Amino acid sequence: MQIVISPKYQVSYDFVLQIPIIFNVEGETVYQGRNTIKRFKTSNGEWIVKRYKKPNIIQRIAYTFFKKSKAERAYLYAQKLQSKNICTPEGIAYIEEKKYGLIRDCYFISTSCDAPTLYPTLGGNDDYDPCLAGSLAAFFMELHQKEFLHGDPNLNNILFRKDKNGDFQFVVIDTNRSVFKPSPSKQECLHNLMRITHNRELLKYITLRYAILRGWNTGESVNIVMKALHRFEKRNKIKQAIKKKFFLFKH
Repeated sequence: MQIVISPKYQVSYDFVLQIPIIFNVEGETVYQGRNTIKRFKTSNGEWIVKRYKKPNIIQRIAYTFFKKSKAERAYLYAQKLQSKNICTPEGIAYIEEKKYGLIRDCYFISTSCDAPTLYPTLGGNDDYDPCLAGSLAAFFMELHQKEFLHGDPNLNNILFRKDKNGDFQFVVIDTNRSVFKPSPSKQECLHNLMRITHNRELLKYITLRYAILRGWNTGESVNIVMKALHRFEKRNKIKQAIKKKFFLFKH
């Protein structure tokens, strides 16, 4: 087992060491799905522990020998985001467990953030707060100008709150699939917006506000994003149809 822990939290090493042992029986489950997320109360406050889905054999080989695991990327990206003054929960540690020499289970530990996700406040219905949507567009411009392209920027992966001046503040989570890229192109930035929501009217408005802030042609920008979303949804339908046929074939 490999444990990497932030120097700031070395005092909690013994607790981090126990996480793979206690994860199934202790802590409050926050999310149960492909990955499992739990909240733990510690002497250093509330911590969030995310255990990633067990990788398949090809992924196990890749994560062991050729690329960083999801947990390691999440930990490193948290540090890099904070260095760029992009708000994200503080990375505390990550754990990689191996079996037969290959990575099997990975855990990422971070501080907790009690701010709610943007969904369903934004994107949950046809009505939306234009002030919140406009602030989100400005936030994405900030992310892109700081050379950060979130790998899965859907509304469940962005938390929000208001500061003392009444301005919206945003927090990014689930960043392990993200990319840090110097001077991302217009096409890359707009394609990144496409992942925010399938609510077309909301996405059009966010893109419109984003394009105005960037000084880009609004009609062209909206058209690029809508076409990208259409292609994305079409590919997903094909993938789901293939998975369904494969499942029926197996059974």
